[in-house]
Amino acid sequence: MPSILNPPAPETVLVVDDDHEMCWVLERALANLGCAVTSVGLGRSAISIVTERAFPIAFVDTRLPDMDGLRLIRELRVLRRSMRIIMISGYFLEDDVRILEAVRTAEIDGFLAKPFQIEAIVAAALGKANGHRRP
Repeated sequence: MPSILNPPAPETVLVVDDDHEMCWVLERALANLGCAVTSVGLGRSAISIVTERAFPIAFVDTRLPDMDGLRLIRELRVLRRSMRIIMISGYFLEDDVRILEAVRTAEIDGFLAKPFQIEAIVAAALGKANGHRRP
């Protein structure tokens, strides 16, 4: 039985990243938790799939070929307000003004700068991530 100290892994996870290798890494790490992972490489694809299916959590890259990750997150919030969103980026850092503002306004629930440790992804998926999270 899961406890507050050991919350269950989400059944499904959405990964939005145009880097196929990054998707592969996230898929493997999350599959080890028992999560079914759906990966897409475009913001429009993420919006389409989230319109059809609910995901408890999404990992979203800041730079996508078809739209800015923060814009995508705003659109995802309209569709699924309760979905936890963890932003991942190789371009922004935790102290970047845009990231701090997104955390402050609860647009994102957490942020991981690439490269990150697999343990950070696991912790974020389980809701145990340290650092920036929505209360």
